[in-house]
Amino acid sequence: MKHLFTGLVVLLAVLTQGCTYPEPAQIEQKDSRPAIGVAGAPWGSVLYVDGLEMGKARKYDGVDDVMLVESGMHLIEVKSSRGETVFSEKVFLGHGVTKVFTIK
Repeated sequence: MKHLFTGLVVLLAVLTQGCTYPEPAQIEQKDSRPAIGVAGAPWGSVLYVDGLEMGKARKYDGVDDVMLVESGMHLIEVKSSRGETVFSEKVFLGHGVTKVFTIK
């Protein structure tokens, strides 16, 4: 009986050792899409990309946040709160490029 108990303890010890899992692999995938930022945008101004409203231009200052876009040719515009165009530039952006436009 003593050998049976010892064998059972050894068997349980071996089985519990096999139950540990290795650390999961950390997979980090960076987004390679191009990005744009607008530095110096006036308060209340709005960012437009290819004629589509993207939100407040100051949000995408190129430091704290950028706007991800697809690769290709884009029309970047910033319009004041009154709807006047304060910045407009057509630009080609490729993979992995971050372009920060400065409004003076």
